[in-house]
Amino acid sequence: MERLGLCLKNLGRHGWRTRVILLIAMFGAFLSFVSENVIEDVSRKQSDMFGRASTGHFRILSSKIETANTFGYYQYKPEEMLKPDEIASVKAFLGGLPEVTGARERIVFGGIFYGDNDKEHGYNGIAMDMSTYDRDFTDLYYAKGQKVAAGESGACAASWYEFERDKIVDVGSSYVFLLPNREGEFVDRLISVKGGIDFRTMPKKTMGLSAMYFDLDGFRAAVGYKDALASEVVGFLADARTADKVLPRISAYLAKDHPRLKVVSWQEYAPIMAEIVIGFDAMMKAVEFILILICVLLVVKLTTFSIIERYSEIGTMRALGFTRADITLQFALEGFLVIAAGTTAGFLLGALLISLLHASGVTNSLTFFEYVIGDGFRPSLHASKIAAVTAVFAAVAVLAPLFPAIRGGRLSILSTLEKR
Repeated sequence: MERLGLCLKNLGRHGWRTRVILLIAMFGAFLSFVSENVIEDVSRKQSDMFGRASTGHFRILSSKIETANTFGYYQYKPEEMLKPDEIASVKAFLGGLPEVTGARERIVFGGIFYGDNDKEHGYNGIAMDMSTYDRDFTDLYYAKGQKVAAGESGACAASWYEFERDKIVDVGSSYVFLLPNREGEFVDRLISVKGGIDFRTMPKKTMGLSAMYFDLDGFRAAVGYKDALASEVVGFLADARTADKVLPRISAYLAKDHPRLKVVSWQEYAPIMAEIVIGFDAMMKAVEFILILICVLLVVKLTTFSIIERYSEIGTMRALGFTRADITLQFALEGFLVIAAGTTAGFLLGALLISLLHASGVTNSLTFFEYVIGDGFRPSLHASKIAAVTAVFAAVAVLAPLFPAIRGGRLSILSTLEKR
């Protein structure tokens, strides 16, 4: 307690030095704390946004199907479709993986419909459960018109991006669609386009995906499926950056239980989207490193300078009988107290700011930031990032004053008087 009291007296006596180091430590800790947590959110938002825009972070389908650069719209033979028992088994396995937020069977296909004046239009089709999709799975919503009901066979929903941009369909109108049946033949059906489907997160003016969305059971009924087959099971990850860890586990499971199936990463069927996320994440990690490095160097430099400026005080203390160990401990403890206090204050301010942003949300309408955070996001506190930045500043609080304190403690009385 006596040494602690002496430390506090010295810190008060050198008020300007104490305040400068305190403020720099607080600013550095605040900036590092906020940037680490916000950048983590932005990186996750990127993986989430582009993963949903490319309709899934991975797909499980027949190993014979070629999916490279298809964006999920591929060709397959009827016998290559997943059987009901395979679908149930795969979904059960994926449901036990905490990293996977959603998995569902779908039928993807291509076809033709006849618009105004019987003009032919090619389209990509997706048949999935239209009654249960939600934010955690597809990020879709109805932008216009009526919802397609579960089991409804004579209706579909068109891509909002497609019909708003090209005006090739009118919501509420009916058209003749050619749909592939179980044998791979095309049958014509009169289909009503009941609604328009949109993605919540994507920049609408500059990016969108064209498709026609059918209810899965309704599509099967429309073309005469006898069994509940599907062309794929599509899945989403809570964080696309975990794909390298999760997908090998899925692949091992398939090799053991379903050798005719494979798991395909979005890095294969939507490489542009995946590369955007990977590149952006690498850039964000570089920004994180640079910010922390600048903050740490500022604190270390100022702490070192403040101790060097007190070499004359060290000489006086040596003359009064303080040992080298006493001086080292004294100056290291003083530096630690100042940096620790500033760091704590910075962390608390950072946590307060992030909590306020989380409560209010961050929205924007600029195209560039739509690519970065979509139409908005709510930054959160991440335990792993808090632990990392705490460890860094704890090390700084200990080491930044320790090395100059050791150097000062080793100086002779004559040397300190010369440095005066």
